[in-house]
Amino acid sequence: MDKTFRITPVYDLLLRGSPEMPIGLYHLHLATADQLCRLYYRAGMLTTVKTRLKALADHGYVQVDATPIKHHTPAKVYFSSRYYYTLAQKGMRYLEDIGLDIDTSFRASNETGKHSLFIDHALELNDILIAALRLKFTDPRFYLARYVHERTLKRTPYKVKVNGVTVSLIPDAFLDVHQRRPGQTDLSLPLILEHDRGTEQQLHFRRRIQAYRALLQAKGQTQLFGTEAVTVAFTTFVGTRRVMQMRAWAYQELHDTPQLAGMFLFAELPKPLEPRHLLFERRWYTLDNDQPIALLEG
Repeated sequence: MDKTFRITPVYDLLLRGSPEMPIGLYHLHLATADQLCRLYYRAGMLTTVKTRLKALADHGYVQVDATPIKHHTPAKVYFSSRYYYTLAQKGMRYLEDIGLDIDTSFRASNETGKHSLFIDHALELNDILIAALRLKFTDPRFYLARYVHERTLKRTPYKVKVNGVTVSLIPDAFLDVHQRRPGQTDLSLPLILEHDRGTEQQLHFRRRIQAYRALLQAKGQTQLFGTEAVTVAFTTFVGTRRVMQMRAWAYQELHDTPQLAGMFLFAELPKPLEPRHLLFERRWYTLDNDQPIALLEG
């Protein structure tokens, strides 16, 4: 092993991002080479990104793990491996040495070997975050001003009472999209993100809606992430049928509180996901209208 290896800017970029895009493995917690490539490079640079990640792994700064992916063809079903990267202890020490805040409970051994359902959800959630981060390259009037990752939210879950029982509510993420207005205060679109993979059954899904209802009734909107108004946005890559299913279940819990029902939106998103899909296309459904809307008018 070459002991002269050091973290140059091209490696630092993958670990913690740049001043213009301060997002890296440190923030995403785990990511594929393709996701990191989309953040910083052209599609043709994927091999270069993989080579740099391999160097970081070879020198102990990141770890590599894989989950199986099932493929369906007319002739057969087969599996392949999807590789993803996460920080190793040495990488976290490097980031701590240059001034980043470190979770004292971090253990590199806990970052790999996770169930594929967890990995799939985390990677899809990061696809949405990356699309929001790339928004400023699609239309410079808009940008992601603030976000809070699921991993951070787990440290301080919301406690609410549902039918007399105290439950913990942990959103998947918080995104605050801003629109610049010359000479005026930015417009803000704060979103509590809930990403669905089609695996949650009706009972568990409705309990989650009940928890949000209790939270919104107890705290109001102004106490959630310091915003004046917030929307709970449910996303899925599964399909339109799943969107309609989630809407129906949510309606059963919220139809008698229209002031809360108006704070929930549901969308099917395509893969690969681009910023326009997430924000500018008419993909979002409310509970009281079957015509989809766009989150932003681009």
